[in-house]
Amino acid sequence: MTFLCDHLGGGIWRADPPFSSVTFNVRHLGARDYRAGFREIDATLDVAAGTLVASVPVASLDLNNPVIRERMLSAEFLDAARFPEVRWVVSEIDGDAGRTLAATGELSIHGQTQTVAASGRIGLPGPGLLSPENRVGIELAATVDRRDFGLDWQEELPGGGDTLGWDVTLEALLEFVEQ
Repeated sequence: MTFLCDHLGGGIWRADPPFSSVTFNVRHLGARDYRAGFREIDATLDVAAGTLVASVPVASLDLNNPVIRERMLSAEFLDAARFPEVRWVVSEIDGDAGRTLAATGELSIHGQTQTVAASGRIGLPGPGLLSPENRVGIELAATVDRRDFGLDWQEELPGGGDTLGWDVTLEALLEFVEQ
């Protein structure tokens, strides 16, 4: 976390939910990508301790179609009743002079935990336009195989091919406020 200390000093930074998002993207019907996200986000960056912890309640899944949303939250997919949270505990973040980031941590989805590496970038810290608190943006993205998390539902399309892709891209766009 030396890289972060050099850019942010020490201290605790908390994500500002209205200016942050966590989304996922998966191939749908073999024809296009489908993107959705979560309405609630909690993330804390502890520069001195060298950790970034981000979580979203599965029940905050934001889909425009209530039938699909209910199915996604059911035991057939995310099983929100048994696994109410997606959580990523990052223990390694490194960067370069161009503010490119590499982060590695333990991602827990659907009761399964896997080590996941993400890449992204960090913005320049400074006061916000509407408030004097120091802010910084961090963007991270990773692609995972959903089967690694026990999400192995699949249905073959009538003409062949899979209904849902196995690879899912997760993206976190987080705006942190210095505490």
